[in-house]
This record gives sequence, structure tokens and C-alpha cells, in this order.
Amino acid sequence: MLQPRDWNGSSHGPRQAKTFSARARRGNEQGCLGNRRRTTGQHGTTDVFAGCLSHHAEGSRMAVTRDALIERQRILADFGEFALRSDDLQEVLTEGCRLVSRALGADLSKVLELEPGGETAVMRAGVGWKAGTVGRQFSLRDQSSETFALRLGKPVITQDINQEDRFEFPEFLKEHGVVAIVNAPIFLPGGKAYGLLQVDAKEPRGFDHEDIEFLRTYCAVLGPVIDRLRIVNDLKQSDERFRLVVENAHGFGIILSDPDDIITDWFPGAVEVFGWSEEEAVGRPVASIFTPGDQESGIPQREVKRAREMGKAPNIRWHVTKSGRRVFVDGQTIVLRNPDDTVRGYLKIGQDLTERKLHEERQTVLLAELQHRVRNVLAMIASIVKRADVDLGTREFRDRLSGRIASMARTQALLTRAAGAGVDVAGIVGDELAAQDAAPARIHVAGPQITLSAKAAEVVTLAVHELATNASKYGAIAQPDGHIDVRWQLQVRDEQDWLELEWRETNVEIASDAVPRSGFGTELITRRVPYELGGEGELVLEEDGLRCRIAFPLKPGDSILQTNSPPLPKTARDEL
Repeated sequence: MLQPRDWNGSSHGPRQAKTFSARARRGNEQGCLGNRRRTTGQHGTTDVFAGCLSHHAEGSRMAVTRDALIERQRILADFGEFALRSDDLQEVLTEGCRLVSRALGADLSKVLELEPGGETAVMRAGVGWKAGTVGRQFSLRDQSSETFALRLGKPVITQDINQEDRFEFPEFLKEHGVVAIVNAPIFLPGGKAYGLLQVDAKEPRGFDHEDIEFLRTYCAVLGPVIDRLRIVNDLKQSDERFRLVVENAHGFGIILSDPDDIITDWFPGAVEVFGWSEEEAVGRPVASIFTPGDQESGIPQREVKRAREMGKAPNIRWHVTKSGRRVFVDGQTIVLRNPDDTVRGYLKIGQDLTERKLHEERQTVLLAELQHRVRNVLAMIASIVKRADVDLGTREFRDRLSGRIASMARTQALLTRAAGAGVDVAGIVGDELAAQDAAPARIHVAGPQITLSAKAAEVVTLAVHELATNASKYGAIAQPDGHIDVRWQLQVRDEQDWLELEWRETNVEIASDAVPRSGFGTELITRRVPYELGGEGELVLEEDGLRCRIAFPLKPGDSILQTNSPPLPKTARDEL
């Protein structure tokens, strides 16, 4: 609501308000707001706005002719048709200014839109103005004819701004040669003021009753048109914002469905997450993106039921894509209701967290495997200590125990590179020989690339460690002409892949009275390989050196060397 202000722009008191009103009344009495004169004709008695005809005889005009009235009706019809065809508010306002200028024979016209607060307005459209005028902001002073027209709610006429002492006029009007003005307020449905339609003439002019009534009718049509186009524009902007959101929501599946949960809208994010195109997805039940197990369990129906009852329901679970791949979605289903509270449909939105979920699962597996390995490595160490020769001296016992633990550590380092990682046979053999400083010229290693599971790798590592340690103490590594040949190959037995590894030492001098002894290494190869790996283990002391053969089926196994095999006899020595 505009409040009266004094001539300096500040709010005035009752006396000043009374002066302003008195001036306005005086203007009315002088005819500048349109004097009424009662006329009687064939259509009865009417009030006619005579303008300042009594004071400006030269500005008087004949009543609008019948042809002119028909032309104005045609202009109103043309404007209505144009407004129905166009959704561009700027275009409609400009055409409105052009038609009103034509109807009233005016030089210039414009539409002013009030800005928030009502103290300023923007010229939204106009005809006859210099370049750059349309779009300018203007201050609505209390003493302006625009402010008074808005406050009065009716058209306000100024026949000659040079003779007008009630209102103040901006300089740009004078720069354009404007002399006469009529301001007609524009109201939106509900009575909210939008702004003004202003018609300007470059010579003194009186606007008669028919002119004023035409402007009132024109503004009455213009208000709803503006309101409709503003709503249309707001909807377009809202649609554009929504489009930008859904088209750029990468990794977010956004789906709309009807009350039966049949897909009606399938946005780009859903295409990215689930793989189906919009054409393929629309018309399908939302349940089709759930896993077969969830569909059989009735999860989609329970989710929709909960959304109806609670307003929304969580949707945090695995789904399936077009290719059959699983995708983990963290989201929710939201019920959409009509004004009468009936269900209009559902909005489903969820973020693709597959990579994060898989990472969490990998972390869980790694943690479980780490805990498993720590427990079993400790059990293995306890087993090695338990099976050690108690007849050894402290230093030798320490050295052998340290070597076996170091061998286990090397294997564990290879196994813990990743969850479920295996160990290559060549790496096991090479690491154990390198740990004994074996001369490369006297070592020959050959075999295909074969990766062992954790269980097999741990058993083979300990077996090769025992062979290499024995060779460095008594065999081919310890003697200057000794040679070690290690070979392995892949065999197929009963449609099962087997690894066969042979360790052979040559040019080793064997004492004539040497007697094979049974120790930890012998027990490991001949008894634990069959027990742990379901294979075969053989040790033979030949004339020129030791020969060992190990064979077992290549099967998955993620457990550590078991410790529940029969114990060694207490009299066994820790030698091969």
C-alpha cells in the first residue's frame, strides 16, 4: 500500500496529507483528472470525462465515432489473439503498447512494472521512445502522477505537464517532448498492482470518457495476460532448473512412477546408473530394477506400502542393471500426492555407491583375512617351535627357528599384496635360494608360471626353505662343486591340474656312513604335503646328492598351514 509523502519525499503528517488531497481534489474540479459532465442521449444518462475542455477549448474533441469504437474493439480482439499465441511477456507487452498507441492516436506509450517495495518501477516495454529508454529504472515519487494513479486505482489524466502544478514529472518525458499523459493502473487477479500503462502525447490533449473506458478495459485484459505469462515464465524457469539438476545429477538415478509404480519418467541419471534408455524403461514396473531375490521377497511392494504410510521409504540395497550387473543404490522412495491427498505417484532418487560399497566389502574381507592370518601365523610359529629338535644347542635352535620364521614372513608379504592374491612358484624358489647366498652359476631353475593359493604357497615355501637350508649346511651350496637343479611342471590327473616340483642336488660328496635322518623338513615334505595338500612328498638320498619330489593338486585354499597333524616323535632330529 503506497503511503502519502510530502514534496521532499518523506512521509508527511495529516496536514500535509490534507494539502496533497486538496490539490488532487482541486485538480479534479479543474478537470485534469477528467471532469464529469452528465449527458443525456438515446442510451440514457452517462458521465463523460471531459478533461480540461472548459479551460482548453483547443483540446476539445468530438465524441468517439462509431467506426472508432469498432476499431478499438478490433484492437482489443487482436491483442487478445496475439496474447493467446505468444508466451513471451516482453513480446506481448510491446505489442500491447503498439496497439494502444494506435487505438488512441498517441505518439508514445509504455508499460511500467513496479519493483519490490513499490518505490521504483522499470519500463518493461514501450513504443516511440529513444534507444536505451526501455529497461530503465524510474523512481516513483509521492508527487508523481504514476503514484497517484496507483493509489487512486483509476486512470489519471494530465492534459499539459507544463501547466500542471500537482505532480512532478521526470526529465526524460520532457526530453521526448511529452505534454499530455494518462496513467492507467494495471492490476493482477486478486487486486495486486503490477504497474501502469501510460499513454503520452506531444501536444496538449484531453482524454474523453471513451478513451478512459477503453484504457480501463485494456488494462483489465492486460492484467490477467501478464499474470498468465508470469506464471508460464516461472514454470519455464522452474522446468529449466529441474532439467539442469536432473541432467547433471551424474551418479544419481531419478525416476517418477504412477500410483501403480509403473515408470513414467526416466531421467539421464537413471540411464547412467541402470543402463536402460528412456524408451526402454518407461512403462516398466519399478520392481524390474530390483534383484530377483528382492522381487521374490516382495521388497518393492513393501517399499511402496511404507512410502504411502510414512511419506517416504528408504531404498538402500543392491539393484540390477540392463546388463545384469549389480549396482548398489542409496536412496529413498517418496510418495507424491494430489491436493485432495490421493496418490499421484512416486519419486525415486538414489545415488550409485557401488564402488564405495565394493571398497567397504574389500576392506571387510581384508580385515577378516588379516585377522585370520595373524591367528594362524602365530599357530604356525607355535607348531614350528613344537616340532623343533630339542636336542639342538641354543644357538643352532635359534638360527633354524629364525630362518623358518623369515621364510614365512617372505611368503606372507607376497600373500598380503591383495585379498586372495597367490604366489608364483618361481618367486618362492628364487627367494629361498637367494636367502642362502647360493651362487647363481651353480643353480638352475626352470618351469612355467604357476600361481599357488595361500595354503599351498605356505607349505611349499617351508619345504623349499628346508631344502635350501640343508643344502647350505651339508649339500650342494656348502660344497664347491655342488649344483642344484629345480624344475616344475603342470600335469593333469583325472581332469585335475597338478603341480610336480623336483629338487635335485648333484656333485655332492656323501659320506659312506651317512644315514638319512628324519627331522622337521622330512616330516614336512613326506607327511604334511599329503596331509595338507592331498598330494605326494618324496625324499631320496642318492650317491651324488639329495633328490626331492613334491606333487599336489592345484586347488583353492585360503587357510594357513594346519597344525593338527600327528606330532613328530620326541627323538627326531631337525635334519634332512
